[in-house]
Amino acid sequence: MLSSCLLKSAGLLSIGLALAGCSLFEQGGQTTVEGVVVDDVTGQPIGLADVAVLANKHSSSSSAFSQVGDWHPTDAQGRFSFAFEANGETDYVLRADAPRGSTQYLSAPKIKAGRKNKDVRVPLTSIAWMQVHLRDVPPRADALNITVGGFLTSVTIRPPLDTIFYRPVPSGSKNVVVWSLNGSPTVSNAETRIPYTVAGADTARIEIRY
Repeated sequence: MLSSCLLKSAGLLSIGLALAGCSLFEQGGQTTVEGVVVDDVTGQPIGLADVAVLANKHSSSSSAFSQVGDWHPTDAQGRFSFAFEANGETDYVLRADAPRGSTQYLSAPKIKAGRKNKDVRVPLTSIAWMQVHLRDVPPRADALNITVGGFLTSVTIRPPLDTIFYRPVPSGSKNVVVWSLNGSPTVSNAETRIPYTVAGADTARIEIRY
């Protein structure tokens, strides 16, 4: 009889722990968020930005996040504080936006549903610019075209004598410009990679000679 009672008690305890575990990982309800928006390179606060919650259900087959509620403004020091009702079966992240840039989705911090999220640092990637100077130096290239990439949309043009174009790029030290000649019977079509560093709101300049 005693062993039977112990088994029942153990079984009930296991069920209780399992339910507790489920409620722990699927907790929802009132969720508070406090933190600061910072530059993802320098770590310095960025004032006068806006933050928003993005959500994606656990059961969703899509990896895309959609915005929940309104944007919440920060103060002049980049600080923010707000609350929202969360669903325990949903993943949440926080994204910032400002005239100088926005948060990259892969670096958006996660928010714990039904909890007090304090000291949340939301990294903002500042917009910068890339100036690419193409120079077709003698002897002239016999390629059909040249392709330059490393930004949102690559550029493919016929070999020019001298061309300059600009593209928006994220700030930081892990950027790279990739270029190659295409259709040349005498020159290799292999890609050439040029790493560069650019600060937010600044312009990096690269000259490509071919």
